[in-house]
Amino acid sequence: MLMNKPRAYEILDKHKLDGLIASSAVNVYYLTDYWGPFMNMLRPFYNYALFARKEDAPAALIGSAVEFQRLHETPEATWVPNVCAYSHPTTFDRRDFDPDTEDPEAVQEGLKWPVREGTLTDDDRTFIARSDAYKGKYSVNAIYGLKKAIKDAGLERGTFAVDDPRVITWLNQIGLKHVKGVEGTQIFREIRMIKSEAELAIIRQGAAMNEVAVEAAINSLYVGQAQEELEIIFNTELAKRGGKGRYLSTGTRGQRKARVQRDQLITFDGLAEYKHYCADMGRTAICGTPTDEMLLRNRAMKVGCDIAYGMIKPGVTGRAVTEAVIDGMKKAGFPGFVICTPHSVGLEHTDHPLPIGPELPGSQGQFTFLENMVFTIDMPYYEIGWGNMHLEDLIRVTATGIEPLNSCDVSLRVIPARDARAAE
Repeated sequence: MLMNKPRAYEILDKHKLDGLIASSAVNVYYLTDYWGPFMNMLRPFYNYALFARKEDAPAALIGSAVEFQRLHETPEATWVPNVCAYSHPTTFDRRDFDPDTEDPEAVQEGLKWPVREGTLTDDDRTFIARSDAYKGKYSVNAIYGLKKAIKDAGLERGTFAVDDPRVITWLNQIGLKHVKGVEGTQIFREIRMIKSEAELAIIRQGAAMNEVAVEAAINSLYVGQAQEELEIIFNTELAKRGGKGRYLSTGTRGQRKARVQRDQLITFDGLAEYKHYCADMGRTAICGTPTDEMLLRNRAMKVGCDIAYGMIKPGVTGRAVTEAVIDGMKKAGFPGFVICTPHSVGLEHTDHPLPIGPELPGSQGQFTFLENMVFTIDMPYYEIGWGNMHLEDLIRVTATGIEPLNSCDVSLRVIPARDARAAE
């Protein structure tokens, strides 16, 4: 199970809520461990998840009959006890349902594939048995499937945190008139920012492959190299290891699409994804010869990192770390450094509550380090007319300090100046 269940109970109690309703892919995955084809297609409202505060109320996953018939291949794909499938009995994508003459609550079967009896394998029979197990339990569409899950949990009068408030309106429209909801984007993030052991295992693997991919891109540097080539190298190394790249952001003298220039700093900010979890890191490199000032500033950034990692433990605020880092870097010879931003990392690049909509900066309170939070300290720098630098490593907060998930080798990467032929 990915979800940190004790944390979920704690936050639900804090907000006096009866449960969580997820509609976004990352939150459905978080609550159920399930990532299906419609989530890959980025189709909203084709999947839902329900998690109840009552420990004896069944958690639920809602999705189409087509995708759930595939669960026979990977029954471990979800831990939830209540799998609610939806599909009209005539065809999956029927578009002429008549609510005046047909009862949406009367659907009994899903899409039925043809069966060739004489050549069935044991796997085929398992597939059919699992499909038959859903008979009498189907809903006409996803929102009716969610309605069924709420009724199965005995929460027809419940108040839920939901990551899209429209879902509550739709539930009220189809008969659950007493169901209430609060906008839950921040509540989901508040839960997710403290990682379970299952999540930490995934993030550790993602962090390792991300570092390999970033270093491979750096080691490929040559004068005149295009940023797109660096992205291809980064993405290829991740793909070899079962991950994928969300982005590799590089910059030279503030230009994001500039080709690699001799004796100019180039920054690397790599965001990788492994099993839908993010890994984030940053480095600075140069193709050629660094100046004394560049080396001094890089050493000052290491001083800042050492200060941060030496003081971080549960209860320390991000503001205290930021102030100490900037002051330490100033004393180490980097007086102009201005940005030092800690942020939680997980299913999103920033996995803790952030101001949204009309909320003002600071409305979510101080960023405070907590045990089993995974974070980076984002340290970008750009000086117009001079160049840019960046450092960032993935770190876990422990009970007494930190666990680095990257090497934390923040030294300036110096690649000898060469052209494309020499790099081959």
